[in-house]
Amino acid sequence: MRCLLPVVAGCLLIGIGGSSGASKVSLAPDGMIEVEGKRLFVIGLYENPKEDAVLDTVAQAGFNLIRGSEDAGDIERIHQRGMYVWLNTGGRIEIKDPSPERTQPLKEMVERWGKHPALLVWEVPDEALWSCMLGALGQPVPFVQRWKIFQENSAVLSARMKAGYGVLKELDPDHPVWMNHAAGNQLEDLAAINRAADIVGCDEYPLLPYRMWPVDVSHSVLGSIGTCTLRMQAAAPGKPVWMVLQGMSWADIGVIFPKRPGTGQYPTFEESRFMAYDAIVCGARGVLYWGTHTLGKDSPCWHGLLRVARELSDHQALLSAPDAAVRPEVETAATAATEWFSYHVLGTYFNVRALGKQVADKTWWIVVNEMPTPCAYTLRGMKEFDGQAYEETAAGVRMAVNGGSLEGVLPANGVHILKPVQE
Repeated sequence: MRCLLPVVAGCLLIGIGGSSGASKVSLAPDGMIEVEGKRLFVIGLYENPKEDAVLDTVAQAGFNLIRGSEDAGDIERIHQRGMYVWLNTGGRIEIKDPSPERTQPLKEMVERWGKHPALLVWEVPDEALWSCMLGALGQPVPFVQRWKIFQENSAVLSARMKAGYGVLKELDPDHPVWMNHAAGNQLEDLAAINRAADIVGCDEYPLLPYRMWPVDVSHSVLGSIGTCTLRMQAAAPGKPVWMVLQGMSWADIGVIFPKRPGTGQYPTFEESRFMAYDAIVCGARGVLYWGTHTLGKDSPCWHGLLRVARELSDHQALLSAPDAAVRPEVETAATAATEWFSYHVLGTYFNVRALGKQVADKTWWIVVNEMPTPCAYTLRGMKEFDGQAYEETAAGVRMAVNGGSLEGVLPANGVHILKPVQE
């Protein structure tokens, strides 16, 4: 009971616990989710711990969204701890025709759960387009025919999910619909199916499970998180993106890589922190973690993710704030060798990226270095901030805008959160 008191008290303070009736959930013009008009940056977790003590820890760390099940007791135990749930529609969202018989399962789901105050969003089947592609490519026919089967099947899937989306929005206009993808589908196919959702995104787990030889690049593509975030925005212009981030080692999963439990590489706190902020700087309006069900709750990876969630939650006012109007030009001191390695070995151009956030009348800056090497950077085009001093929140280092420019140095896959201060 003692460990429940803080979260129950917090629950009452933020107005979740003890309330009745559905929460009014909407999307602001910039894509940030709003609950009863209050902006919320989503910090989500796929794992729904069965142990109360673990769920308490998750709530206290600052997670605000958990994958729920269609069980009243399960939803209520999350709700009591001040967190929201998402529910997956499953195949009920795929509607071949709008007859009462076809739409009844979706209607029953909304009638049963749509009014619960813990519900934040509906989710449609995870990686539906990717699964459709894998099913087609697994057919025992020539490749060209397999691809044709995929195109035909994906067109049918998109049409049925869009029809289901229309029914769901008519039944429940107060909750957005979220669709998560694998990162590998083509943009035109993603764009077609994204019409069946209000929020889109993908999962990307770039830390490889084992060191590589003769050149170890297993930690070198963490910046793909930003690339994927931008790609999801391109596949659904104007719609918010939530990114699903790595909460495990591939060695514990047994997909793509050989399964060797306990022998793989896990994201460190610093790596998880970087990946979260890389998504944010590239425009993500929420981050969620998958795979933590494989982690020991005394493991460094689990505790690192809890630290990241706590930091994100402590910065809720910053992360949910509107983006600043000023978009500075970023110059870096990246060497030609670094750029060659990034493109020819890692397969993409990584960069230093910056995003301003307007918190009340002050502009903060979040800067990330996607490169696996340290890098000096200069933010230009900041004349209106001349003389403004900033403090990096983690290290306490101070810097100031001079001549319309702000200079700093970031470690490999590093993050600067720059808070405006008085000199």
